Amino acid sequence: MTNQQLMQWAKAQLKGGWAMAALATLIYAIIGTVASWTYIVALIIAGPLYYGYYSYLNHQVDYKQSDLNLLFCGFTNRFAQNLVAGLLMTLAVGIGMVLLIVPGIILACGFSMTFLIMIDDPNITGVDALKASWNLMKGQKWNFFCLILRFIGWILLCIITFGILVLWIEPYMSTAQIGFYRQLRGQNATTF
Repeated sequence: MTNQQLMQWAKAQLKGGWAMAALATLIYAIIGTVASWTYIVALIIAGPLYYGYYSYLNHQVDYKQSDLNLLFCGFTNRFAQNLVAGLLMTLAVGIGMVLLIVPGIILACGFSMTFLIMIDDPNITGVDALKASWNLMKGQKWNFFCLILRFIGWILLCIITFGILVLWIEPYMSTAQIGFYRQLRGQNATTF
């Protein structure tokens, strides 16, 4: 699928569930914002929070149902592995950003599928999920970056709306990422 088709697929997956996805994103954003007041807390909860958010969206895509409890499953399921993956990913991307931004973007794209891999494989460790994401994204980082760039106009609108629009744009982008991941894994991401 092209990136435009992935965006259409993401919209179709969220149809009828935009309000709940926005609510989930609001909860996710509030927790992340409050945690960011203390850098150590933000580092500790980043991985479990990502895992929970992607679990929620995956469930919505697969079952067309909302289950807000899934937002917290990263804290109850495999907390240590989510913590390790989140810490290593945050540190690697942060160091990459300090080294002239481009390496940080490359690392962010390379590790972008980590938590989706962890959701698919309940036995994989955080470190192995990072490696698997990097391997899965070989030759695909530019395509993924271009997908994210397609949202740049929407992101600018988020700024104009003082961040309110992010409640709809974040699940839209993340669902498109789920479609990108499923396409890489050879799973069916084309059903509208």
